[in-house]
Amino acid sequence: MIISNTDYRRLLLTLSVFLPAVYTTSAQELEPLRPLSKVPYQLNALQDSFLEWPDTTNAYASIDGQRMQTYIVEQQDISRRYRDTVNSQYWGRIIGASSDWESAEWLEQKYRDLQLQDISIQPFDLTPQWFPQSWSVSVIAVGREYSVATAHPFYRSTGTDTNGIELELIYVGLGTEADFAGRDVAGKAVLISDMLGLPEEGALLRASEKGAAAIFNARMMPGNMRYQAYPVATDVPTFTLGNEDGIALREFIESGLAPELKIKLDIDIVSGLQTAMVWGSLPGQTDETIYVMAHRDGFFDAAGDNASGVASMIELAEYYVGIPAEERRRTLIFIGLDGHHNSGPGFGVGRMWLAANHESLFDKTALLINAEHPSTVQTIVRPRYLNRDEEIVWSNSYTAFHWYAGGSTRPELNQIALNAFREFGISTYLEPNPRAPAGDLSRVFQYVPGLTTTDYFHYFHSELETVETVPWTGLQNTTKAYARIIDEVNKLDLDVLKRPPGTGLDQ
Repeated sequence: MIISNTDYRRLLLTLSVFLPAVYTTSAQELEPLRPLSKVPYQLNALQDSFLEWPDTTNAYASIDGQRMQTYIVEQQDISRRYRDTVNSQYWGRIIGASSDWESAEWLEQKYRDLQLQDISIQPFDLTPQWFPQSWSVSVIAVGREYSVATAHPFYRSTGTDTNGIELELIYVGLGTEADFAGRDVAGKAVLISDMLGLPEEGALLRASEKGAAAIFNARMMPGNMRYQAYPVATDVPTFTLGNEDGIALREFIESGLAPELKIKLDIDIVSGLQTAMVWGSLPGQTDETIYVMAHRDGFFDAAGDNASGVASMIELAEYYVGIPAEERRRTLIFIGLDGHHNSGPGFGVGRMWLAANHESLFDKTALLINAEHPSTVQTIVRPRYLNRDEEIVWSNSYTAFHWYAGGSTRPELNQIALNAFREFGISTYLEPNPRAPAGDLSRVFQYVPGLTTTDYFHYFHSELETVETVPWTGLQNTTKAYARIIDEVNKLDLDVLKRPPGTGLDQ
């Protein structure tokens, strides 16, 4: 007999009334409140599933999306070694951590294998960094205790003391002022529902200001996955939750079981760490330059954000290594940036350094490409007329992109980009962004002709953002488009693209 997720939750609630209490020594040994979601497909089963754009001109035939996926897997392996040897809860290619430096050395070796020139690792000192050491969240109802396995702290969340806290749980819907009306949340754990597409209601800060002692933000997306959110401005322990765990907690309350949460969150603020940018270059016939950059850091496997961008950058380097030096008009410079996931004070030191040194770096620069999330599987949440309400449904293609190509004052670059996107089957939003989308170009786009395509979709920042969510076809097509843009820009003189600082922003 197949039991639906809804029936499974109801069964748990029924059993919790009649079964005796379960006593354990740690939250890790508790039965999970809900099963964790898994990636529904394996990489080898996907290779022939995705639509491949016809290559009618055989342009850039050596650019290989499946080879780029191997680079993603190698970066995933760096993340997983950190998970398996350092921290099984807070893991990835974390800025300042050993995985950050393994990533830098891995990229440096890729540059050496390609025989790039001027290869170097440029270190930067970091401000004290937020590192959660461990945490546990469990729910107690009618004498039975379950682990809330998807509970994951917001970046820079406040921790608890070593003893942890036990709190009554209260549900406040979307966390609007109307939802809080008549509810006393002081000293309690507050559960808030959240969904992509809803306006920002300030729910987390509102809960903190009204005296909540802990806050849980359940992402209303099919499945039950861990998600790493950006910094939060609350002053109490604040966690994201998978959708199924959030629903199960709400249903405890709806059933009148008066659930309590046991919460422990051990945070260290670590000083004395460093990160780095990784440089390599390929000389051209002039001292004019074109830059390609991609940030190396990411949470969990971080396959889309941003192992895919790093893979695209390496593939571009490999392609242009194969072009005779006398045919390369401008010097190509490749930068593996530290990144920006360490949001908060002192984050993004690499891109800040680039901005501070823009006069010397970009004085003769015709183009800077920021390779960020260049391929993301197109997924649909709860499609109509399908009885699959509790799933994220995959398509056989990749998503449309945000895009930016130098702003309205560079119509030539905009047209080059659009032509390249059309040539290689890159779907985009109909209108370009008025400024560079969030990411590393957003700090330097006012100083250089910049281009980026990027997407933020359903698996973004989650533990399910694995190589399977990065279609090789999108990697291949976007990277071919980047190469076409580089070649077309190389036909233009520098003065066609250069503008005074600040004019890359459309008003």
